Amino acid sequence: MRGPLGAQQAPAASSPTVQAVLIAPGDTTLRGSRIAADSVQYSLVAYRGAQQQTIGTAIDVVRLEMRGDVPVIHRVLTVSPGRAPLIDSTVTDARTLAPRRHRNVSPSRLISLEFNGKRVKGSIGPIDVPSLPIDTTLAIAPFDSGNWDLIVRSLPLEKGYAARFRVYDTDSGLREYRIDVTGSATVLGEEAHVVIFTLAPKRESVVWIGKESRRLLQVETMIDANTMLRQERQERDAALITRR
Repeated sequence: MRGPLGAQQAPAASSPTVQAVLIAPGDTTLRGSRIAADSVQYSLVAYRGAQQQTIGTAIDVVRLEMRGDVPVIHRVLTVSPGRAPLIDSTVTDARTLAPRRHRNVSPSRLISLEFNGKRVKGSIGPIDVPSLPIDTTLAIAPFDSGNWDLIVRSLPLEKGYAARFRVYDTDSGLREYRIDVTGSATVLGEEAHVVIFTLAPKRESVVWIGKESRRLLQVETMIDANTMLRQERQERDAALITRR
């Protein structure tokens, strides 16, 4: 469970100064309807000086489903960094953006979580040994850290807007993320909001989100003093999108 790909070591570019509104699941400013069903591939490219290297791909499939009488966002993210893939599967309440389920399978670890308001239950551990149980009740009902972008894309973005929201992360527990909308740019032929996404002090990414489509178009993260990782949207084959 993570923020933007590669953001674990990102140094901060600047300190936000605008007062940020606190967003929680069910906040009236959240609009899950801004999230559309989609099937997209992102390229993951590392830039170091004049050199660049493609280090993998991320395939993101979003389905809008009904679970009983509850509309949900069912998402499967597959990250392939040139070895066995990491598969992240989540279910989120489309009305409130509250998390419901999260399953993460990597070559070395399996995470399985169930969310119910402030309570998080599940297990975590290596693939080949019994998992450790998780059963915790948090101070507040969190969002899922793995779906940070769904939260951002559902907010009323405009230049000068700032928000913060709290998420649950299996490695560090309850954490707070922040966004600051700094302006606009054209990315991949689409007008986009430019968003500074802050996971913690000295950990930032720049995110581009389509103004009309609310699609995640691009993410850039400094992973060390000389290396930048870019996650860039690429349209997938139309037949694959039709079958989503």
